[in-house]
Amino acid sequence: MRRPTEGEHSSAGIPLAPYAPPQVLGAGPYGVASLAPQVPAASSVPTIMGLLNALKRRWVLASFLGLLVGLAAAAGVWLAFPTGKHVVRALLEMSPDQGLLERYSNDGDFENWKKSQEVIIKTRGLLHRVVSSKQVAELTFIKNNDDPEKWIEDQVILKWPAPNVMAVSINGDNPEQLRLVLDALVKEYKEDANNTQKRDLQNRAKQLRKVKDDTEFQIKKLQYDISALSKTGLTVAAEGNAAAIARQQALLSQLDGRVNELERAIREDKAKLRETENRLKTLDATPIPPELVDAEIEKNTNIRLLIADLELKEEGLKELIGRLEDKNSPLIPARKLTVIEARQKLEAAKDAERTSVEKRIRFEKRQKAEDELAVLKLNVAVNERVLADTVAVRTDLEDRTKKMATSSNLMTDGHEQLKPLREHLAHIENKLLELDPASAASRVQIREEATVIPNFNLKQKMLFSAAVGVIGFVGIMVLVSYLEWRSRRVDSVDQVVTELGIRVIGTIPAFPSRASLKAGEADQDQNWRFILNESVNSTRTMLLHTAKTQSMQVIMVTSAMQGEGKTSLASQLGTSMAAAGLRTLILDCDLRNPSMHRLFDVPLSPGASEILCSEVDVSDAVQPTSVPNLWMIPAGQCSNRVIAALAQGHPLETLFNRLRGQFDFIVVDSCPVLPVADALLIGQHVDGAVISILQDISQLPKVLNASERLTQLNIPLVGAVVNGIKTDIHAYGYNYVKQLPA
Repeated sequence: MRRPTEGEHSSAGIPLAPYAPPQVLGAGPYGVASLAPQVPAASSVPTIMGLLNALKRRWVLASFLGLLVGLAAAAGVWLAFPTGKHVVRALLEMSPDQGLLERYSNDGDFENWKKSQEVIIKTRGLLHRVVSSKQVAELTFIKNNDDPEKWIEDQVILKWPAPNVMAVSINGDNPEQLRLVLDALVKEYKEDANNTQKRDLQNRAKQLRKVKDDTEFQIKKLQYDISALSKTGLTVAAEGNAAAIARQQALLSQLDGRVNELERAIREDKAKLRETENRLKTLDATPIPPELVDAEIEKNTNIRLLIADLELKEEGLKELIGRLEDKNSPLIPARKLTVIEARQKLEAAKDAERTSVEKRIRFEKRQKAEDELAVLKLNVAVNERVLADTVAVRTDLEDRTKKMATSSNLMTDGHEQLKPLREHLAHIENKLLELDPASAASRVQIREEATVIPNFNLKQKMLFSAAVGVIGFVGIMVLVSYLEWRSRRVDSVDQVVTELGIRVIGTIPAFPSRASLKAGEADQDQNWRFILNESVNSTRTMLLHTAKTQSMQVIMVTSAMQGEGKTSLASQLGTSMAAAGLRTLILDCDLRNPSMHRLFDVPLSPGASEILCSEVDVSDAVQPTSVPNLWMIPAGQCSNRVIAALAQGHPLETLFNRLRGQFDFIVVDSCPVLPVADALLIGQHVDGAVISILQDISQLPKVLNASERLTQLNIPLVGAVVNGIKTDIHAYGYNYVKQLPA
């Protein structure tokens, strides 16, 4: 095949300059430098439009992941967000009498009594009865708690919303279970307080009954004397008067004995009172007997388990020693070691429990001493009251006895003596009625049973969950958009020019979806085909103009990576040039992954691979297509030998020299630039290269890298063709879309 000579033209009028190596970038006014200006540095900071364009490519994935993550985040926050502690509350009305107040304060200070009740309701013994009750003992969190009494003591909250109303409450997440605990607590406390009240009333009533018995005896004795005097008459008035005086003096002696007895009892009680007070003062400094502490420690469930475990291991050791004949067996020391470890563990647990047990024993001793102190105070108060009443009766009786000694009418004096005694007896009987436990009002009454006050906090949960869900959705959208932006895919034609600095010589619209084709929109399909043809023809026009000015005849169509539309572009350009009347050849040099032969329905071989290996002649490999003026050479069967021949360069140069004289224009479909070096090898023997860029698929850094590789090898870069432009057919700008006659 001959090379074109100077001044020769093709059949289409393209001047065929003598073959020369490709021009270097910037070689002249129409050199590649003018077609591909200096490439600016790609921006490393995302812009809002860049992120939005990236999001448009992945909006389905971003929406799905965002919705999924948003719902998951909202659900997680809904489950994890605290709903607010539910409150379980009971109200107790407290009504202590004056005698009970005096137990706790000489001044009758009600505040001191309230503080004492706050301590009593949390005593260990009362809490133990609560935990041991049937309704509480079966609760799961009570069973799983090592020290449920301590847990209840810490959780119970006491407040006084009114001077004589105590609010007992527990906060938590299991309101029904807490209600059972609180219900058992207030009932046990009420029963304990009322039992204490009953004992106090019984003790006071016992003292008053003694005084009542003495008064009744005095009344009966006096009535008997008056009756006896009334029967003797006036003749024995002097004798009766003297006898009455003698009896009253005997009664005075009895009252003196009673006064002495009461004073002695008061002195003894006060001595015990001082002793108890001193014991309370020195209680904290008094050591607790170790045997008492050990006995309390061994009541602990964990200690019992450790003791049982130690006994079990000791029994096992004894059984092992008795069973083994060899007393020097290594099993015995190992078993002894487990016994020692169990004993050490038991001692460690006892030491850990000893402090709390000693505190509890001191607290219980203090509580017992305080109760004894209260009883002693009550006894002293009652005895002092009875003593005062007895002294008053004795004083009155003594006065009357003196009057009787000088009076001549014992009958009148006897009736006058009966009156104060009967009044005193009535007063004592009224006091006894007040101290009757059956009629006395309870000091502690449950005004409101344990009631759940829910706190669902729904509004805050809904707002927070919705906010987190929206943040999660938006965050995933932004994240997907950013990750997609990092791939730096080509968003628009302007981006190719501004960010890559590559001349755009044409655009190809995106192929319509299968759904629209199946919908039977025939007119729209015809319009799209017309737009496709016009786009390819426009690209052909730009390419031919450059070819004329630069004397280009062999154009290589390549791309940065696979799948960016180079083969489709090469076939469309070849078909368009053939339709323009140019003898056009499509040379499939994508030897590793050929596909051009399937588009034109020609055999794969013989082709370029066989030509490079000198297995066939060029004329045997050129095959006609169904398109007039269009021929093609398929890729052939590629092998390592073919790639080696391609790298040599001479076979490929010989091939192009023969084809230049036979065809007006040669379109070479090559491999992508970045995966393999084939395109760079082929590009050194063509007149120019066109890069195919697929919108939303091609990545700016890779396209930039590919163009730089071509530039470094002085391969003229004619420009880029952007494929897959997504636009509305009716908004594309073709207002003349119509079916023209043939």
